[in-house]
Amino acid sequence: MKSENLLKLEKTILELAPEKKVALAFSKGVDSSILLEVLRRLDMDVFTFTFDTNIALEIPQVALNTRQRCYFCKTLMLSTFKKIAFSKGYNVFFDGTNADDLLEFRPGLKAIKEQGILSPIAKAGLSKTELREIGKELGLDCAAEPSSPCYLTRFPYDTLVNIEMIKVVEEAEKFLKENGFKHNRVRIHKEIARIEVLDLKSFLDKALIEDLLHILSPIGVKYITLDMLGLRSGSMDL
Repeated sequence: MKSENLLKLEKTILELAPEKKVALAFSKGVDSSILLEVLRRLDMDVFTFTFDTNIALEIPQVALNTRQRCYFCKTLMLSTFKKIAFSKGYNVFFDGTNADDLLEFRPGLKAIKEQGILSPIAKAGLSKTELREIGKELGLDCAAEPSSPCYLTRFPYDTLVNIEMIKVVEEAEKFLKENGFKHNRVRIHKEIARIEVLDLKSFLDKALIEDLLHILSPIGVKYITLDMLGLRSGSMDL
């Protein structure tokens, strides 16, 4: 028997796309992956599009990591997505925004509205936790995966960011994940890397820290610090 939340999501999807034909902005994250599976199980005709967000670094407001970076990035991404999807015969456009996203500082929401993108998860009133429960119900491994926000969130606002910096931080977080810190963030503050993990004591390993510093040194990091408040979503917004 399907859960109440899954039925609610299915009902919302069919109300938004009664012809069962939809284009999905697919980030490959938890939300859009679960949504895609629900669409497929409803026998929807689905076109997916994944945008290389590194391309957005060509936009000054994104490369400079301004507080409105998400708006400019999403505008480019979604306008490109719509143009391609429309050329293939799709005129209903979905994304994976959830109800929790509506409560946070997310300038990209303005772009979603301007571009006419529909967010069935948010419209159904489902939180990230509730969506993960749907994913578990459907037997999806991604339901247990940690969230992976844009890597620009690892840098302070109004800091010039390039692809090399992003790749180094991505490598550092991958290294921590491979060493038992499945949920982690590597925040860069010029010469200092502020590490956010759930298990603070386990991080206090000299060899681990030295290896991490070696990975981060190409972008000028000289010091590793541990955030004693642990892992916090959106800590750069504080």
